[in-house]
Amino acid sequence: GVKKPNPAIFEHALSKADAQKQHSIMIGDNLEADILGAESFGLKSILFDPENKISHTGNKILHFNELKQFF
Repeated sequence: GVKKPNPAIFEHALSKADAQKQHSIMIGDNLEADILGAESFGLKSILFDPENKISHTGNKILHFNELKQFF
């Protein structure tokens, strides 16, 4: 019954994936809901911005093949 950036959705996703916060990364294309929501919850994040239209000083990729640099 909640949507991002509500912290409950991130907690639910981690629970369903049987994952731990410190071993997880949120990859999303919405700065407010995905990235800032995840970061305020304590998750690392990567902004996917293929059109390079979003100003963000944190982790950002334009192509999925750039993900390998984070792992």
